[in-house]
Amino acid sequence: MPDLETLNRTRLLALTVRGRKTNRPYTVQVWFTVGQDTIYVTSGRGSNAAWVKNLRHTPEAELQIGATRLRGRATWLDPATVESEVLPRFFRKYWLARILGWVAGWYREKFAFAIQVDDNHPQAS
Repeated sequence: MPDLETLNRTRLLALTVRGRKTNRPYTVQVWFTVGQDTIYVTSGRGSNAAWVKNLRHTPEAELQIGATRLRGRATWLDPATVESEVLPRFFRKYWLARILGWVAGWYREKFAFAIQVDDNHPQAS
């Protein structure tokens, strides 16, 4: 498995999920952070985003961080874990996340996914 801490230096992750109605792949660019061999993703705009609904429905995902491609399975985290473990990681990595949280009300709804990477499918492009 690639060194996730090194990949964490990258700003965006390309997350490919399957549509819950069409089963077609959809790719979005999202902020991410890592910790304890896990990749965390969330949306400051809330859980109503289509990619969030799709990932909850079908938790298998493909990720591309720079030239590294990975596959993994997402788990929906409880708000207490998001508050104590995930959001602090985002606020350390992205100063804009902290500002948007204060000014624009992002992260009022505290949710995130923990994506466990499948060790059998790492690929470098």
